[in-house]
Amino acid sequence: METGLARRIEQIRFKSGTVKVHLALSGLPTFTGLDSSALGQRLVIAPSLNALESAFNPLKYDESSERPVMDISIPTIHDPSLAPNGQHVLSAIVQYAPLNPKGGWEALRAPFMAAVIAELTRYAPDIASLITAQELLTPADLADTFGMTGGNWHHGELTMDQVLMTRPATGISQYQTGIDGLYLCGAGSHPGGGLMGLAGKNSAQEIIRQGELA
Repeated sequence: METGLARRIEQIRFKSGTVKVHLALSGLPTFTGLDSSALGQRLVIAPSLNALESAFNPLKYDESSERPVMDISIPTIHDPSLAPNGQHVLSAIVQYAPLNPKGGWEALRAPFMAAVIAELTRYAPDIASLITAQELLTPADLADTFGMTGGNWHHGELTMDQVLMTRPATGISQYQTGIDGLYLCGAGSHPGGGLMGLAGKNSAQEIIRQGELA
């Protein structure tokens, strides 16, 4: 690999501000004003732009918000085998968490989880009474357990200089790597993030195109 490309790869940023929370529940929570038929959808707690800004601001000082914003899913609605009969799992992606908080994550872990549960309770008043077990995965946990550099589940920050033709870096944005036969197809490639499969589809199409050009 040529030196300039290797240098650009080393400069890819992976800093994460995301925490994953799992709650084992003895039953389905009741969200105020939400029909139970909608519980299987993606639920987002982000009531306003001001709420988003307020949740983000503490991150600038390596602190966490008392009113976190989060994406929620209850996967057991679609796959009951993930929990004992009649029980459920709630999974939440909590945004704007500090990578290296003041005092460290061991000091913040309990109050952070308490803030998440308190925020959930504002929308699902019965949820605290349903919790039988809980898990909080910090960016460091995600890095150590799943090999996600920096705990970044997008395999690279989704910023203006790391998307489209510059994802993951200039010179390797078309799924090729500069190494014969090695192509990229994960979340670190365009369009980036999630498990939508589009990067894999695009990479396969590029491989086919390269084969036709050969």
